[in-house]
Amino acid sequence: MQEQEQSTTGLKSNVASTLAYFGAWISGIVFLALEKKDNIVRFNAMQSIVTFGMLLAIIVVLSFFGTWFGLGVWGGAFGPVGIIITILQSLLFAFSIILWILLMVRSYQGERTVLPLAGDISLALLRKMDSSFPDVGPAHFRFHQREDGRAISLNAAGSRAGRVAGSIAAIVSSVFFFVLFNFYPDYIAFYQGMSEGGVSQLLRYPVLTAELVRVLPVINLTLGLTVVLHVIALAVDGRVLREVIEIVLHVMGAVTALVWLKVFPFDYSQVPMGEMVNALPTITVVVLVIVALGMGVDAIVRLVRLVTGLK
Repeated sequence: MQEQEQSTTGLKSNVASTLAYFGAWISGIVFLALEKKDNIVRFNAMQSIVTFGMLLAIIVVLSFFGTWFGLGVWGGAFGPVGIIITILQSLLFAFSIILWILLMVRSYQGERTVLPLAGDISLALLRKMDSSFPDVGPAHFRFHQREDGRAISLNAAGSRAGRVAGSIAAIVSSVFFFVLFNFYPDYIAFYQGMSEGGVSQLLRYPVLTAELVRVLPVINLTLGLTVVLHVIALAVDGRVLREVIEIVLHVMGAVTALVWLKVFPFDYSQVPMGEMVNALPTITVVVLVIVALGMGVDAIVRLVRLVTGLK
């Protein structure tokens, strides 16, 4: 996509592109309607519409299902589903904020960011509106050029945004689980709604026992390391450092899963799920074994890749 010498809005491409993201899909519509010449701005405006329009639609759908599963008519049987949906909404909202900031920063710096899927949809829509609309570059070259003409490699630019978002997500989730396990472990439970005498109440059946205190030191160490190491990764973005961090955290994750297995601080006897109660311990063991093996194997693969890459 060639840089445009003229602009309908009179703004520089980087400024107009940043403003196109500033108000998410709303400002995207505004700049797509106003800008008729600068294809860089038009693409960013369309990508803003598609990206944040899709994210908003997903959040609305999750909100609908969260409300639907939370209806009293279900007797609270889908309470855990509602909680999971709420967590997904929160994570998606946090992801949207991070992506919003990154897109504005990159646009202001003059970097053209073509997102997976959203970028392709945006380009297709623009070509439907104008068949002569130019390409943004090879499909595999997603983050590819500054306004000053300096090339940016896919790995150097594109993956940087993903790494930053991943580190922020890891930090936020670690803080969330630290608070949950240390201060509100009773809320890790099965929930069931009941109505009696015209009064509705939500019953909670905790599944963690007092043995959790034996697991907490390892949990807190793993979560603390995750926060500290990802803060370091945000400050010093190096491939080798990132790989070492991932190896350490995956090893700690595997160790944590094994400690969960050994202590097994779970009690499903009070959960009102009939015959399913007998199967829950086995399911929990299987999940923990898969997590431990998965993280262990991943750590080994990363270590081998790192060592061979350094030779």
